[in-house]
Amino acid sequence: MDNKIYEKLSGIKDLEDRISLKKIMNSVFASLEQYSEDSFNELEERVFNELPYVKEKYNIYSTIIRRNDIDPTDEFLYPMLLEDLEEKSYDTIEILKAIEKKEHKNMFKVFFKCDYLVFKELISSEIRIKGTIETNKKVHEAEFKVVKNKQYADKVSKLYKSFINSNISWTTINNPYIHKIADVVLIGCKDKIEADESVIKIEVDFEKYNQHVEYDMVPLWNVKELRIKCNGFPMPCMEKVDYEHNISIVKEGQKNGYLVDEENVDINKVTFTKESVIISSDTDGSVLWNLWCVTSYEKRKSQKYEYELMTNEVNINFSNKLSFEKSYTIKTKTELARVINSFKASNYFKFKDVKLEKKHSKRLKQTYDINDFIIDEIRDDNIKKVLILHFEPVDKDNYLNKDILSFLVSEVQLIYPEYECEGRLL
Repeated sequence: MDNKIYEKLSGIKDLEDRISLKKIMNSVFASLEQYSEDSFNELEERVFNELPYVKEKYNIYSTIIRRNDIDPTDEFLYPMLLEDLEEKSYDTIEILKAIEKKEHKNMFKVFFKCDYLVFKELISSEIRIKGTIETNKKVHEAEFKVVKNKQYADKVSKLYKSFINSNISWTTINNPYIHKIADVVLIGCKDKIEADESVIKIEVDFEKYNQHVEYDMVPLWNVKELRIKCNGFPMPCMEKVDYEHNISIVKEGQKNGYLVDEENVDINKVTFTKESVIISSDTDGSVLWNLWCVTSYEKRKSQKYEYELMTNEVNINFSNKLSFEKSYTIKTKTELARVINSFKASNYFKFKDVKLEKKHSKRLKQTYDINDFIIDEIRDDNIKKVLILHFEPVDKDNYLNKDILSFLVSEVQLIYPEYECEGRLL
């Protein structure tokens, strides 16, 4: 009992009154005091159990692999699109309907192992290319065109929204391979394909680009999509009319990074602890929640991939940790160089200079904005100056140079939204 209350009781002269009042005070206030202490301890435990943001847990790694070489037991890298695991098959009826309606029909995807400007030339030209559709009865001459694939960029955009909704800082994804994938689209067929024919094979002549074409390629990244139920029943929140859904991540791995998918509805707050993801929601029923799991680099096998493993990882040192925890305005070339060189991808280049130009030059741009799905609704694009960053490549023959450079420039773009950033190789 509180000392002040004890002193007041001791001042009561009537012994019976003192005993009666003491019993009442003990029965009421002792329970209240214990409840308050337990509530405070519980709150303290929740605060200390909540994990701080750790940037290393959200590093994205990526590569591309031939479909036949995929290891289904791999616990580090996963296909960006599950449909890529399936061998391509063609529905004759769907093809016939598209031809009859004069609609364009996506047939398959190809990866172009070439410089970005070569790929851009192919996509921009919108040339019509010849090919054949072989069925069980005959070979039909057909016409196709090549368009840039958008499925993987849409997947990255979806991941970005989940980063923001989970209150996790976004870092541009360094995945140059997905920006060189194109859809081969059927435009028309010279003669009629009958409904009872089965398509066996489609061949396309990419003309001068044939040397760059790779078939049946599957982009991989260390991101896995999960659908998990909460443990037990949702618990009502104490501070408001809400329910907490406690989702255990012990089985999936406590060293991984986790995000709550932006498609989940009625999410008010997300909390990450060592053993679980806690979602505060208006939903009072036990439902399946969509999560993203960013697999820890420690699960990487010693195997080497045919195509180089790319990452947006930053070299972690004391000064970098300070800058990550507290952002500040970058005003000098030296500070900008430090930020650029903090990324492991900077090993492909030597940062040389940065210049500010008032107007766009007519020169062909060597880089592109990887984060083009982030729309700046505040600044006017028409009044933006152009910030030109100059780099010298370590290996001038690397066909990924301009794509990796685009990653670095896209990160700089996030720092300087008031400028339009562009990268150039010397």
